[in-house]
Amino acid sequence: MENLNAKYKVVTQTQSSILTRSFLVAGLSFLLICLIGLGFGKLFEYEIYEKGNLSVVNSLYMISILLIFISMFGSMLVFRNLLNQKTSKIIFWIGLYCLAQGIGFGMLFSLFAQDSWTLILIFGVSGIMFILCAIIGYFMSANAAFSLMKMLSIGWIVTFVLMILMFIPMIIMLSIGGSYAGFQWYYSLIMGIFCLLFMGYISYDVWMISKTSEFAQIADSRAFNNLSLFFGYRLLIDFVGLFWTIASLILRFRR
Repeated sequence: MENLNAKYKVVTQTQSSILTRSFLVAGLSFLLICLIGLGFGKLFEYEIYEKGNLSVVNSLYMISILLIFISMFGSMLVFRNLLNQKTSKIIFWIGLYCLAQGIGFGMLFSLFAQDSWTLILIFGVSGIMFILCAIIGYFMSANAAFSLMKMLSIGWIVTFVLMILMFIPMIIMLSIGGSYAGFQWYYSLIMGIFCLLFMGYISYDVWMISKTSEFAQIADSRAFNNLSLFFGYRLLIDFVGLFWTIASLILRFRR
């Protein structure tokens, strides 16, 4: 009985430690994104409002999109052999993702440099929803988590179909000189579904970190750190995705 209690204690402590480190990685990474965004925001304000130069802004925007795809692809290759990877490689790909997202945040900060209340609203709603989803995931049962994962898979399929149904008539409409204003509600619907998907992934990832007992078998410190970075990176991607969808919905409804 004492051995079982000791084993349960080790598993619980390991789960809590990885969960805490994962939240720390996600939080510090998001802070880095915001700091990078503030720097690029000042650059964008200068280029747009003082020089009237949009070419630099457009170029950086395209570079940020390219860097996001590169960082996501590179991190997928690194995470294939996660426990044996050098920690510095994982940190590099997370840093590249933060840089790419920081450029995008810079555009958001420059766009609402004179409307700080909108930014506060976006950050506030995103933070509250993340906390609520994390709490739900922490106390969620295994059956609920598996059902949630099935719903998320179906959700991505539905979203993909809806996007195709939106873009095909939109392209036809624009090719004949029409307007895509009638598709604004459709776009909001897709963003709403994306929002629900990211909320689901936050709950599922938190559940997976807090309930996986196999973590207690990891004794190597590098593997332990890599695992914390991996889950922190997943939580970061979930939160950034949730942030952008909420920002899109708030900006659309405030127009």
